[in-house]
Amino acid sequence: MRLAGEYGLYVGVTGRGLDMRWITEEVRSGRVRAIVDGRVVDEQRTDRGYAHAARLRVRAPEITLEYGAEQPDDAGGATALHRTRIWMEPPSPEVDLGGHDSVFVFGDVHGEFDRVVSLLGVAGLIDAELRWTGGRAAVAFLGDLFDRGEDVTRLLWFIYGLEREAHAAGGRVITLLGNHEAMVLSGDLRYVAPKEQSIGDWHGMSYEELFDPDTSVLGRWIAAKPGLVRLEDLLFAHGGVSPAYVDISLEEYQDTLETFIAEPLFTRWRDAAFLEEFARETRLDSAQIYRRYDFFFGSESVLWYRDLVLADTLGGHLDAVLERFDAAIHVVGHTPVRTIRESYAGKLIAADLLDAATEMLRLVRRQEGGWNRAVIGLDGGAAPLDAVVDPGA
Repeated sequence: MRLAGEYGLYVGVTGRGLDMRWITEEVRSGRVRAIVDGRVVDEQRTDRGYAHAARLRVRAPEITLEYGAEQPDDAGGATALHRTRIWMEPPSPEVDLGGHDSVFVFGDVHGEFDRVVSLLGVAGLIDAELRWTGGRAAVAFLGDLFDRGEDVTRLLWFIYGLEREAHAAGGRVITLLGNHEAMVLSGDLRYVAPKEQSIGDWHGMSYEELFDPDTSVLGRWIAAKPGLVRLEDLLFAHGGVSPAYVDISLEEYQDTLETFIAEPLFTRWRDAAFLEEFARETRLDSAQIYRRYDFFFGSESVLWYRDLVLADTLGGHLDAVLERFDAAIHVVGHTPVRTIRESYAGKLIAADLLDAATEMLRLVRRQEGGWNRAVIGLDGGAAPLDAVVDPGA
């Protein structure tokens, strides 16, 4: 069970610096140091054990953390430490993007870290050290990084860092909110894998505390993600745009998302006493409260909507969505299919797989307009999307 390094790393923001917690493979003393601009600004050692914790006095826009276990004396004094870069503020969400002629799309990957890096590797987007090599390409994750799989935490830290590397190279990593992000951040842990749950146990925290939107570095990063993005003429969403949201703009949707997710209500839906107090203090009526709940958890939420994938009679609605958002293709996850497939004459692409992260969608812009579409498998093979047939469709 992999828990060392970023597989079991927690970093929280405190008033004076960072709350750092990590796990080692053996019972040993731990070591951590914080590096800013190439200089060690704080370094601490911890008592022997598997789980380690330290409070680091460091505040800077970018910090490199080195952490792990002290090596025994016969190792020559060398300390093999894991290394993670963090940024105190998450990047501001962008919802209307351009400038990318090659786009790679993942549906719901559910903690399948090894498969994600395999697909990125065979596509030439990362190297053997898991560093970005995709140049100006864009990669989109359509949400549901959380739950089911056993390496969610490692996957999150990987995407967290890759996002910055891609941006520095002129590329882009887009990460959308999915319904499972909303579930975990609000304390619904029914689909969390036991190994992932154990990370919170090791650190003496509940699992949702590991991703608290106010105090956790990863939690703050996740909570800042958009739910609806247009890239060129591609419209990305986790579930899809339902009739309830067809009249909203990208900016209006994002403004509403940011407002609602910043409210304390978002993480405390299951606390009846708090819910009553929140309504009283804010003077929101029941309709306003339900609007917030439905925005994240209702069947017509952009995070939950399934009808476009499940039905073949909603062409009129899909056309209205594409016209409203000035897009040609709506790409969605959430509703499982056996293989990535298109429908509605290619205007809809469904990318959530029953077997998570076994395929990736590749879209390459044609000079005459439109996109060449292919499905890439774990073996590196690519097939034109229009030649792929879902045997369960």
